[in-house]
Amino acid sequence: MKGVFVQYQGLFWSAIIRALLSQRRDLGISDERDATFLETVNQLEQGQFSEAVLAKLLLTLCPQAHQAQFGRSLIGYFDFNKMSNLVVLLTASKHIDDALHVLGKQYKHILGSQADFSVTANSDTTVLEFVPGQHTIVSEFRCYFLLALFRHLAGRKFDFTTIEIPHLKHSRLLDELSQSKWKTSKGTIKLAFETKWCRQPSFYFSLSIKKMLQATLETNEETPLKQRVKEVFQRTAYPAKIRSEWVARQLGQSESAFRRQLRQGSISFSGMLKEHIHDNSCHLLLSGVKTDDAAEQLGFSDRRSFERSFKEHAGISAGQLRQLGNRLRFQKGNSNLIDVVENLPPLPHSIQTLLDTDEDNITLEYVVSLIEKDPIFQAHVMSKASRAIYGSPPKNLEQAIGRNLGIGNIRHLAVIFAAQQLLSAQCRFGDVSFLTDAMLLSATLFQQVFSFRSLNEDQTEQIKQLLLFGTLSLFLIFHDECLFADGALTVWDEAQTFEDFLQQINDKYGICLYGATSLMLLRWGFQSAVNQQLWKLCQPDDNETGSHSWSEKIKLCHNVAFTASSREQNLEAIQGTTSLTASQIEILEETISKWNRSVA
Repeated sequence: MKGVFVQYQGLFWSAIIRALLSQRRDLGISDERDATFLETVNQLEQGQFSEAVLAKLLLTLCPQAHQAQFGRSLIGYFDFNKMSNLVVLLTASKHIDDALHVLGKQYKHILGSQADFSVTANSDTTVLEFVPGQHTIVSEFRCYFLLALFRHLAGRKFDFTTIEIPHLKHSRLLDELSQSKWKTSKGTIKLAFETKWCRQPSFYFSLSIKKMLQATLETNEETPLKQRVKEVFQRTAYPAKIRSEWVARQLGQSESAFRRQLRQGSISFSGMLKEHIHDNSCHLLLSGVKTDDAAEQLGFSDRRSFERSFKEHAGISAGQLRQLGNRLRFQKGNSNLIDVVENLPPLPHSIQTLLDTDEDNITLEYVVSLIEKDPIFQAHVMSKASRAIYGSPPKNLEQAIGRNLGIGNIRHLAVIFAAQQLLSAQCRFGDVSFLTDAMLLSATLFQQVFSFRSLNEDQTEQIKQLLLFGTLSLFLIFHDECLFADGALTVWDEAQTFEDFLQQINDKYGICLYGATSLMLLRWGFQSAVNQQLWKLCQPDDNETGSHSWSEKIKLCHNVAFTASSREQNLEAIQGTTSLTASQIEILEETISKWNRSVA
């Protein structure tokens, strides 16, 4: 870690020294010492410097008498590309909020090992706070860099509203660039600006650059056993041939010592290996590699063993995933949808823990204790449970789960809440809560009209998942990184029914929403039959009449839930409802009416 820290610090400061030397030359104030200072740049890049030496060098190159002159145009001399991979990653951020998320984990490389960086924000003001080093001039340059970075992302009009630096009433370096108010702080540097700047989209955002550089940063951090094992996995092109004794040798351990460490860390070696193989499989298949070739590249003995392993883990066949990848890549140029899926954040820890818990251990007390630790998850649960359709408003989390939503449903609902929590900020759809409400309504409609009484436990579980999860990919096609998000919104506005919307998305962009949802669930580690059934919703098998019948009922509930709650539409005009009895139509109308009143 120390070597990486020195490397990033050295590159950062060497780039600033180069900028100062260039500006000195253009201002006509360079002298014979500048050539010597250029040699110092090499020492900086090798980490051979202290803050005291750095401060002296900065003051020599940028003396107080010239600081106003430097501050006015030094920003134009900054070459972010020379400031290390970390700075390039920051400049490729989507907006300032995105950059602060990265900086919050990596700040020591730029702000110093002592910085203890933090961000606080309300609707009006965002404040960055960090501990300065021992030398004020170094702190000034760090603040100057942050101002330059934020202007790069949000535009030239960005400015701090206040700047506080200990023992400094004003800074000639910053005064020429910023109109902010100056205060002398009592110990920490504070940079405040209007919160509205945080989400200003950057024209320099690059998903491919972010993806590439994030991977290099992650490999440079000190890692626990799990990460070290993953790094060993990467050393072979044939992951299916990996054995624990080989990994132990790569780590310089005996197999018994290695397995003891795994037990102590509650780490499943086979689980990690299967996940690694599965991730590689998905990457190859989605990129168009043939199943036979993928099996060979991964080190399987034959295609059959590969397909068996893949289907056991993913729930769909290798051929089906490859076919979906082909459609996403080649139909109307929508390869970026795969990138959107691959860059989805992981599920929140509380929700992942809930999903990983054995069903026999799911008690009301346990679920409440888990959700109480996640305020956002708790807020979602209380909000949905307060719908009138679920009964009287709950007074606490126990009532919300045990009485209103039902403890048997909480894991299903958790996935919807997770999608809403993780993807709302990137969703171009105007009312995200409508999307999740319609998903919940579809399950309620099925329960009221068809019920689950004739189904066994496994069938009930599958259908509930298909009802609730089937349309999650709406978050993908309305995602601001999806190239056809604007087109999807136009289709939504023009479509008469949800079924019409699905068909147009398929016709125009070659995307089946149900199939795309399977990609999301694969990304989040779902290994159940729900992926297989989603594919059947996408392409129903007419030979399986029972499955086909349930598929039609599920799609009918989706169609009614999204259509009737968003458009003033007579139910008889919605395709499929004509096959229902008068009693079922009445139940649909009553349920929708009650639901709409509860969300009004």
